Amino acid sequence: MKNTEKFLLTILLAALMIVSSVITASAGTAQFTVGDADGDGGVTILDATAIQRHIADYEDTAFSEEAADADDDGEVTVLDATAIQRHLAELPTNEKIGKISDVWVNKNKAKKIEGNYEEDLVILELHPDYFIASPVVPLPVIIKVNGILTEHWCVGDHVYVVCENVWYEDHSYHYEGDLVSIRESTFVPDPDVAYKPVIYLYPEEETEVNVSLELNGDLLISEPLYRDGWTVTASPDGTLTDSDSRQYDYLFWEAKLNADYDMSKGFCVKGGDTEAFLNDALEKLGLTEHEAKDFIEFWLPIMEKNPYNVIAFQTGAYTDAAKLNVSPHPDSVIRVFMTWYAADQAVDIPAQELIAPERSGFTVVEWGGSMVKR
Repeated sequence: MKNTEKFLLTILLAALMIVSSVITASAGTAQFTVGDADGDGGVTILDATAIQRHIADYEDTAFSEEAADADDDGEVTVLDATAIQRHLAELPTNEKIGKISDVWVNKNKAKKIEGNYEEDLVILELHPDYFIASPVVPLPVIIKVNGILTEHWCVGDHVYVVCENVWYEDHSYHYEGDLVSIRESTFVPDPDVAYKPVIYLYPEEETEVNVSLELNGDLLISEPLYRDGWTVTASPDGTLTDSDSRQYDYLFWEAKLNADYDMSKGFCVKGGDTEAFLNDALEKLGLTEHEAKDFIEFWLPIMEKNPYNVIAFQTGAYTDAAKLNVSPHPDSVIRVFMTWYAADQAVDIPAQELIAPERSGFTVVEWGGSMVKR
């Protein structure tokens, strides 16, 4: 930095020290770069300037108060600008500056729930010692549950969770608590919701892929976050990597669809025979053993206790309501969408023919389902 710039910056800092007041940081997103006040993806002198302008009420650009709390004291003051300057000058300061924050709920500002928090949740992210989830009934709440899960659970699973030591922030709808217990949810699906459509991408070589949806309905949940589509780097083994280097096995979404499903042909299956039926049917529809396992782990707990399940796999009624756009254009697309309802007695229904598209080249696979009204 030139001497003139240093002098001007010193004058500005001194003036701000006199006129500034302490500003409480507002809640933001789950992950951000500490010190990246202007949200451009890096920490530079412009972030210190953005903090100074914010304090002086001269803010005219994008500003993240949570990221601006560079000294991690729960407040945005001129000291945060100083912390960034020290970081850039490689002087001792908060070592978190320039790194992705792992703070979910700032307990200096958060409120604590009395007693336990109990909720039917859908798992959005799995991590070694915590998971991220949101209520099965769509609400603007995201909860970080601290605790280690077994490999039985996966993204998209509906679970009933009991947590203790739960804190929440009013404006961000972020909750955080410690896991007490977890079990499969007994939540009854909404007949209008397409549950856990997941999208696998298998290019022949590592490829940047853009995926978007055209829905006749409303998107409820997505992971990674859907922003006019997803852009990920896909590997031949199906591993997906986003712009923040986070990895996923698949893209996950749920939506409330306006679709007129065709139940004129299908299958009536005893509840106890549902697993065997699905293993056979999903193979005929082109899912791999791994993909079918994910499908069955999600749907079987909801279906196997019913006396009978009437099942139909949808084609045009589903794909018209949920159009899938993928770029570059795939060579093969397999979309398996199951609709079903529970029945107390056997239902006579003409059998549906199950045919699998050929898997070749860049292959896109999706599966999901919906419980429909009889």
